[in-house]
Amino acid sequence: MQIQKEDIRKVILKVAREEFADKGYKDTSMRTIAQRAEVGLSNIYNYFKNKNEIFREVLSSVLKAFEDSMIEHNNEDYISLDIFSSDEYLRRQTDLFFSLVAKYKEDLRILFFNASGSSLENFRDEIIEIHTQTGREYLRLMKEKYPDVNTDISPFFTHTMCAWFMSSIEELVMHDLSDSEMEQFIREYMEYGTAGWKKILKVK
Repeated sequence: MQIQKEDIRKVILKVAREEFADKGYKDTSMRTIAQRAEVGLSNIYNYFKNKNEIFREVLSSVLKAFEDSMIEHNNEDYISLDIFSSDEYLRRQTDLFFSLVAKYKEDLRILFFNASGSSLENFRDEIIEIHTQTGREYLRLMKEKYPDVNTDISPFFTHTMCAWFMSSIEELVMHDLSDSEMEQFIREYMEYGTAGWKKILKVK
């Protein structure tokens, strides 16, 4: 029975994910991926033009999750002083954070620690920069809606807070926490951050 092209593609991605998780991008070869997927080395290029394309496809879901989180960050529902007192907002943000790590833990491990040599090797720094710019835009939108809030906050402070967020994700990926332990940490992180931003923005 002829194997469907899409099925072969899925096998290639499954094998590649295992190789990237075990050896990292740099030490994973197209030849090994082809052999394990039982695809001819020349034939694998009918599915992917190079190893980097496979790597990005393996991580496409988690990359999309980060992209969506940046869009969600400045949702008009969050341009509100109510976020500093809303249990619903805190619960929603805690759930989103938890879901990101719980759902993509293995992908995040590959992305953060096994991406050397790929086009994603500087992802952490790049997403921190994007997050920083998103944060600066958030402050602008808050000031526009609430002129009395303090948004005279240094760009480096915003950058550092974004770096802390990424470091928190890395710590959760590196440590084998139970779901309840991870959820407790994320809730504490969110409560601490919310209180801190309320203070620095001088929200009454």
